[in-house]
This record gives sequence, C-alpha cells and structure tokens, in this order.
Amino acid sequence: AVRLYKRILGGRVSRPGRWPWQCSLQSDPSGHICGCVLIGKKWALTVAHCFEGRESADLWKVVLGINNLDHPSPYLQTRGVESIIVHPRYNRAVVDYDISVVELDREVEVTGYVRPVCLPGNGQLPQPDTYCYITGWGHMGNRSKYDTSGSPYLQEGEVRIISLSQCQSYFDMKTITSRMLCAGYEAGTVDSCMGDSGGPLVCEEPHGGSWTLYGLTSWGSVCFSKVLGPGVYSNVTHFTPWIHRQIYLHTFHLH
Repeated sequence: AVRLYKRILGGRVSRPGRWPWQCSLQSDPSGHICGCVLIGKKWALTVAHCFEGRESADLWKVVLGINNLDHPSPYLQTRGVESIIVHPRYNRAVVDYDISVVELDREVEVTGYVRPVCLPGNGQLPQPDTYCYITGWGHMGNRSKYDTSGSPYLQEGEVRIISLSQCQSYFDMKTITSRMLCAGYEAGTVDSCMGDSGGPLVCEEPHGGSWTLYGLTSWGSVCFSKVLGPGVYSNVTHFTPWIHRQIYLHTFHLH
C-alpha cells in the first residue's frame, strides 16, 4: 500500500518523449518558473498567474524537448516569446480565467520529442471518473540549489476527473466556476504542486489513442492548502474559442 501511495503523491519520473508538448517557461536569472503546453508550431498555453508583475515578453523563453531541467537533452529546442496574451477577465483574487496564450518568436521543429497536443472541440469535456495525467517539474517559483522541493526530472501523475458540484463540496470559501476543472483523489493524496502551474492535464481519447489537453494546473494544490481535496485546473474546453481567436488575430495582425 505504501508503494502505491508514494506513486500517487509524488508522481513518477516520465520517460523522455512521452509528453512532447510539455514545455518550461523560463526567465533569467531564476530559470524555470512555470510549466507550459505547446498547442501549435508557434503557440503555447500557460496560466495567467505565471506572468503577474512580469508581463513583458522579452523577459521570457520557452524550452521544449527537455526531460531533465539540469541537463539539456539533444532534443532540446529553445524559443523566445513574441507576445503574451493574458485573458482579459483574469481575476487574481479568485484565480478565475487563469489562462494565457504565448506566441513564440519562431516556429518549433516538430519531432518525436517536440510536438503540439490536441485542443478539445467545442463542449468536449472529460467525463467524471475518467483517469488523466498531469505533468510538471514539481515545484512552483524559483528553483535554486537551496530549494529541494522541485525535481529536475519531469514527473507524471494520474488523476481522476471530479464533477464541479463534487469539487465545490471541498472548498468552503471558494467558488468553483465553469472556467475550472477539478481532478484528484478524495483522499487528497494527489499532489498538484507536482504538476507546476501552467502544466498540462491531458486525457487519452478512447479511440485512436491521441491525447487531448483539458486542463492547465491552476491552484488548489494540497501542497499549499494542506486540505484534503482535489487540484483545480483551468478548463481548456471553456477557453478553446478564445484561444483560436487569439491565434487568428495575432497571425493576421488584426489586434
């Protein structure tokens, strides 16, 4: 039983290339700050709260094709950031509309280790009790030699989708909105600081085995709240039309 608990709590190290859309959002001198997700050759998603106080694109870079943050791989690709589009309704007080679109300065080269994930179609949501995966480097904020909370290796962990009404029952002081998606284990053993802010929650489609991005790690992690209960993710399905619109506007420079 102990072994199972440990696997859930800390996740496990993933093998290189298993999650080729996972990226690391970095800013000097701190290095890795947040997770991000590649959704197109020139586009990534992360959460809005990663950019608080640092909304200037030239402070950031996106690192892809990496499994161990401390040892760049031969598959590594790095891109600068052309623009950061924080959702205009992002509300930091209640952490609602917690999503940003990141435009890279040039296209990535699609390889076995770097490729975009699928976005959900309109209204396409994972069913409660589906098992999905979160990935990330397992810490929030700056990683330094004095900070042992993070893992240099990309971690993966399995989580179970929970309905919004069930999710709301865990949070007294907090409104769970349709812009949110909940996942975890009732026992509170899932550790969502394992999945860095901005990192992906992906579910494998039942037919064909492709992976769809349904969530971005947002808040509610047991690591910080110390309450038993699920992690709360930004509900990518809710934002898909907005995401497509931002990409269209920025591609054709209509903004």
